[in-house]
Amino acid sequence: MLTREKLTGALSEATLVEVPGPWSRIVGFRHLLGPPPGLSGPPQPLWGGAARLYGARFTPKGGFDSIYLASDPITALLEVQALVILPGGPLVLRTAPWAIVSIDGLVSNVLDLTDPATLAALATNEQELSSPWVTISNPPTQLLAQEAWRSGAIAGIKYRSAKHPRDGLNLVVFPDRLSVSPNDYLEVYDPYGHLAQRIGN
Repeated sequence: MLTREKLTGALSEATLVEVPGPWSRIVGFRHLLGPPPGLSGPPQPLWGGAARLYGARFTPKGGFDSIYLASDPITALLEVQALVILPGGPLVLRTAPWAIVSIDGLVSNVLDLTDPATLAALATNEQELSSPWVTISNPPTQLLAQEAWRSGAIAGIKYRSAKHPRDGLNLVVFPDRLSVSPNDYLEVYDPYGHLAQRIGN
């Protein structure tokens, strides 16, 4: 990965892409029984504060709100370790209840880390991006995301799933950057209205 100083210039020249939904998002069922911590009102399946509070692959602890989405339900389940696929098939796990939420929307100005040219420009590779981040001080993925968010022009990052690398893609969205494009939004698909939420434009 480039140094922080060089990342600023490289990101300003990066080709950004548009990523349409739908996507899948996994939320612990207990988090949908009421509003997020410190907030009032209905449940918010698009709340991005958990990543900020606890840290995530592209979110430094105490950084910025981030909403993690997956290209499909299987990838989403694998990402939260609610599912394990072995050569003989999926393994049944004893886990707390999860909810799979379908998300419609459009996110423009996305940094595409599945593009080899973008990886080369940032001096990174799939191995670095998918390596364990929890035990690393200042992981390169968080450094990259910090500079992308600070640019003010990048609304999200598309990347290959570390848990489902052959078929799975993920998208991390910076909700406070959805306003960069007038057409960008995320919306929960819920015809019954129990978990209805829309953010963006």
